[in-house]
Amino acid sequence: MCSSVSATAWPGTHDGVPVPARPARWLAWLAIGTAVLVWLSTITGTYVVFPLYRVPPPEGVPSLEAYPRALLMANPDTRWLHSFAMEVKEHVPWGASILTTAVAFVASRCRTTLLADRSLRTMAMVLTTGALVLVSFVALMGVFVNKVAPVE
Repeated sequence: MCSSVSATAWPGTHDGVPVPARPARWLAWLAIGTAVLVWLSTITGTYVVFPLYRVPPPEGVPSLEAYPRALLMANPDTRWLHSFAMEVKEHVPWGASILTTAVAFVASRCRTTLLADRSLRTMAMVLTTGALVLVSFVALMGVFVNKVAPVE
């Protein structure tokens, strides 16, 4: 429940001083915009970019440069990039999308309370930081994969 700031303070107040609605509204829209962008990048990566990575090479092709998955799987030293890094890149962004959606929901539902309630603010910051860490890890795995087998 969003209105449980404290027993003595009204919802939307911080130490009895009202929290302005405008910053709370901007924060809610920022959180919603962030969630939308993360979802768009996750869906685009999953359904547009990832299928390009998975294209199988035709029989007798002399070079696997145009087929990133086959190129990674052909070398035992880079096989881990497919089995670990690409699995991370395929699944972890969905978790980041869910975390940013949770923050957007709380920010839009509990606008002024989010700014006034320290524990709610901390929860939102922890979830946002978790999403940032997940996205950063996925980006690092992408750097490793793209160094060896870039998608063209």
